Amino acid sequence: MEERNRRNEIKREILDAFFKFRSPLPCDGAVSQHRSTVELQDDLQNMYPFSQEEIAEYMIDHDYSPLSEGDGSVKWAIWRII
Repeated sequence: MEERNRRNEIKREILDAFFKFRSPLPCDGAVSQHRSTVELQDDLQNMYPFSQEEIAEYMIDHDYSPLSEGDGSVKWAIWRII
C-alpha cells in the first residue's frame, strides 16, 4: 500500500509540473496547444510510463475538457501560458 501511495505521489508531481504553465481555459498570454491523450503520453514518456487512463483521469480531475477538432479528432483543450 505504501509503495502504491508513493507511485501516486510521483505521478502527481510529474503531471503537476508538466501542467504548471498550462490552463484548461483560455487566458491572457496563452496559446492553444490542444493535445490527444496519446500525444500527452508521448510528451511524458521520458519522465514516467503513464497509462492513457491515468492521463485522462488527471485531465478530468483538473477541469480540462475534450474538444472536437476540425478533422474530427478529439483532443484536450489546453492553453499554454507563455
